[in-house]
Amino acid sequence: MKKNVILDMDPGIDDALAILLAFRSPELNVLGITIVSGNVHASKGAINALRTLNVLKIKEDIPVYIGKDKPLLRPLITAEWIHGSDGLGDANIPMPSKKPKEENGIKFIVDTIMNSKKDEITLIATGPLTNIATALLIESNLAKRVKELILMGGAFGLTPYGIGNATPVSEFNFYTDPEAAKIVFESGIPITAVGLDVTTDPQAIITKEIHEEMTKSSSEIHQFAAKIMKNLVERFGYMQLHDPMAIAMAIDPSFFKTSKYYVTIATNDDDTRGQAIVEKREWLPEEFKKKPNANIANWVDGPRFLKFFLERIK
Repeated sequence: MKKNVILDMDPGIDDALAILLAFRSPELNVLGITIVSGNVHASKGAINALRTLNVLKIKEDIPVYIGKDKPLLRPLITAEWIHGSDGLGDANIPMPSKKPKEENGIKFIVDTIMNSKKDEITLIATGPLTNIATALLIESNLAKRVKELILMGGAFGLTPYGIGNATPVSEFNFYTDPEAAKIVFESGIPITAVGLDVTTDPQAIITKEIHEEMTKSSSEIHQFAAKIMKNLVERFGYMQLHDPMAIAMAIDPSFFKTSKYYVTIATNDDDTRGQAIVEKREWLPEEFKKKPNANIANWVDGPRFLKFFLERIK
C-alpha cells in the first residue's frame, strides 16, 4: 500500500534530489509540495520544485504551494553561498511553465490532514520547520492526526558525525528557525529525525568519482542531478545527501537504526541557537525522566542507501 505524503521543503540542491527520489519511488504517493524559506526564499524554492518536476516529466498536476516566507520570529538567513544564487547550483536549469498554486501552503497542510483519516498522512520536512509549526499552532488537533513527521534536521551528538554545520552544535534548519523547531518537538506530533549524525556519514556521500560517473550516464535524471551538484562537488570534493535520506526513511526504515530520546531546542542568540539538546542520562530516577518525544536516526547503512538512491533516480 502506498504511503500518502506531503513534502515540506526549501529547494535547495539536496531538496531537489529528494524530489527525484520521492517521485521515482512507487512506495510513495506525493499529495503536494509545500515550500518554506530556508536554503533560498520560498518564492525561489517553489520555482525550483517546479523545475525539478519538469525534469521528471511528471504527467500529473502535482500542486506546489508557497508557505511561510520567513522564520516565526527572526530575519531570514539563506544559504545561496552553498546552493548557488538560483538555489540549484547555478546550473541553468530551464524555468518551469507552471506556477505555484495560489492557495497558501499552510492551509493545504492543515486541510489535507484534517480532511483525511487519522494516521493517513505522513509529513516529510526537509527545510526549517516554520510551515509545520505554523500548521500546528493553527490546528491544535493536527499532531494527533498525522501518522508521522519525518524531518531532516538537527545534530544530535549520537555519532561521530553529529556535529553542527551552522554553528559547532547547530544544524542549519533548526538554526534558521529555532522557535519553530521547539514548537514542533513540544507538540506531541510523532517525530522521526534524520539529522547530521547520519547524513554526513562518509559512506553515504556522492564522491567525485560517483559524480563523474553520473555526468557520463545516459540517464537524463542522473545528468540533471550531476549538474546541480557540480559546483559543490568541485568545491568540497563531495555532496552529502541530507534530504534524500529523509525520503529513504519514509520508503524503507531498515536503512537506519534509531533510538528514542527526549529532545528540546535551544532558542538562544549565541552559538547554541538551534541546538538539539538530547536527554541521554539513563541513570536519572524515574520521577525526573522525561518521556521521549523523537525517534532519532543514529546509524545508516551508507553503501546500501547510496546504491538505492542512485538506482532509483536513474
